[in-house]
Amino acid sequence: MMSPETRVPSSKSPHLRDEGRDEGRSDDGRPLVLSAHEQEIVVAIAAAALPAYGTLPGGGRDTLAKLLRFMKGMPKDFLASYRPLLWMVELASVPTRGRPFTRLSRNDAEVFLDAWANGALHLQRSALRAVLTPLKYAHFHDPKLFEQVGCRFELEVVRDEPARHMAQVTDGRELGDRRDETLELEAEVVIVGTGAGGAAAAYELAKRGHAVLMIEEGDYHRRSSFRGRAPEATKMMYREAGVTIAWGNVGIPVFAGRAVGGSTVINSGTCYRVPERVFARWRDRYGLSDYSAEQMDPWYQQVEAMLHVEPARREHLGGVGRVIERGAQALGMQRHGPLRRNAPDCDGQGICCFGCPTGAKRSTDVSYVPEALKRGAQLITAARVEEVDIVAGRARGVRGTLANGRKFKVKAAATVIAGGALMTPLLLARSGLRHPMLGKNLSIHPATKVLALFDEVIDQSRGIPQGYTIEDLEDDGIMMEGGSTPFDVTSTGIPYVGARFMELMAKFPHLATFGMMVQDRGRGSVREGPGGRLIIQYSLDPRDLARLQRGVVRLVELYRAAGARRVFPFVAGAQEITTAADVEALARRKLKPGDIENTAFHPLGTARIGTDPRTSVLGPDQQAHEVESLYVMDGSAMPSSLGVNPQLTIMAMSLRASEQLSARLS
Repeated sequence: MMSPETRVPSSKSPHLRDEGRDEGRSDDGRPLVLSAHEQEIVVAIAAAALPAYGTLPGGGRDTLAKLLRFMKGMPKDFLASYRPLLWMVELASVPTRGRPFTRLSRNDAEVFLDAWANGALHLQRSALRAVLTPLKYAHFHDPKLFEQVGCRFELEVVRDEPARHMAQVTDGRELGDRRDETLELEAEVVIVGTGAGGAAAAYELAKRGHAVLMIEEGDYHRRSSFRGRAPEATKMMYREAGVTIAWGNVGIPVFAGRAVGGSTVINSGTCYRVPERVFARWRDRYGLSDYSAEQMDPWYQQVEAMLHVEPARREHLGGVGRVIERGAQALGMQRHGPLRRNAPDCDGQGICCFGCPTGAKRSTDVSYVPEALKRGAQLITAARVEEVDIVAGRARGVRGTLANGRKFKVKAAATVIAGGALMTPLLLARSGLRHPMLGKNLSIHPATKVLALFDEVIDQSRGIPQGYTIEDLEDDGIMMEGGSTPFDVTSTGIPYVGARFMELMAKFPHLATFGMMVQDRGRGSVREGPGGRLIIQYSLDPRDLARLQRGVVRLVELYRAAGARRVFPFVAGAQEITTAADVEALARRKLKPGDIENTAFHPLGTARIGTDPRTSVLGPDQQAHEVESLYVMDGSAMPSSLGVNPQLTIMAMSLRASEQLSARLS
């Protein structure tokens, strides 16, 4: 498949190359230095938003220094968007107070920011959140502050286990720097992406004797890279360092992975099968007669066996699981308990979303990818595929560029694209596909959370971050799943400023977080913007907003039933709930899209399957209607929102499609 000259095996663990880079510089070497005035704005905002409280130090020049370090390695567009936000805050006080923000007294500055954080204007709340998120992240990402609240800051470095299959992995940076010479490779099947879909396909095809080459834009991070440090992990393994935003009637962060293993490396390990009601909709609306819970059962069983799926162990549910179970029982809820995960040997370190340091979570980097490599597949990392070669209506392979700048070309009998629902449509569009549904039909499972303060110690730093579930409202498209977060990450999710914010952070050991997501009816789109930028458009549907509101109200009731002292739904105009009358008022409110804090984790549907070539990009076998031998095996293929975490279904469908592809190749 690769000639001896072109294949350069490496047993080393590829990682981001930060050595020798000046602090405060972007990935392309450009300086990331704020002007003197902008630095003063940061200091003033930090001082007002993060005043000292108890033993927690306040914000100031130390926070500025931390922020500048945080900016190192961020996407090149980060500073370009952050600087105008600083000036927005600086100048916004002039019309009402006659002076810029940096000239306000400390008290006036705190009052000014609090008015933005809790005001009626969504634009102000969103702008302040965008300013404060990296600032809070940087400030609280400090071992001394972690120690103040009884949390560990960093894990011990775990030695990587020897792995013979790593000889099948080549870091694209090591394939020579002869930029004037294209690297030419050949495989029977080339697979672009190593997340849930691509890795499962690689395993199934390699198992069946096909010569498989996997191409991955990110790096292969081994266990020694996973130290529980959120900022470093987001830069290493999250697309656009975790600052990908869907824009519409509200801005929603959409998280996706960029590494060997894709989003499976940074998810919480939750494993659900799609409910039969969803498959029934696929059959009725899209003509997918071969999809049902019964027909998909063999594929689900294979995936669950590979991932060792089982219910989370109670000893690792932590304080959050304890109080959520207590509240659910008090409310008479029926369908709740430890959720099913792909981490049989989990020890409850609580950092699943930043890479599992023990390898307990069976993400594809420790399951399907190694098993594919053991069966003869090859993997090249740090290689960006830019185009699918399409000749006479047939896919012939791919072209791209290695991280060292060298061009490469792969010739293949079949091409599988598995870059995820955000990136796959962009690649297909660059390759000449012009289907009207390509990049459309985007669903993202809008999600939110509710925070509560208890007298008892909760300690979110210990226990599975998403280990408990409540499914009573699942048939209505509302899934409740645990959402514990580390100390520094928790700070970014609390939209408060001033003493009220710092009080909650000081009481972190007594805080509990639990989340929910909805099976969205709204749909968005993705496209490539100027300079290759990813543009996501998505507006929150009123029906989905109503579901979010209903779920938030139910979680508030649950926390109160569990004995919470104070409950924080983080809904504009209802930041804190203390009485039954407050709950009733929240339930009656007519909310606007920006009134609830939103995030999203499961982009799906941008190259959906179906039987009608006019309304679907792919056929039921996940082969493109318009291009022979071109397959899509990732979340793009989903014809609708699932309402549950999608990784099991993506893998099961990829195994099914790969079996059909193998039959054609044979």
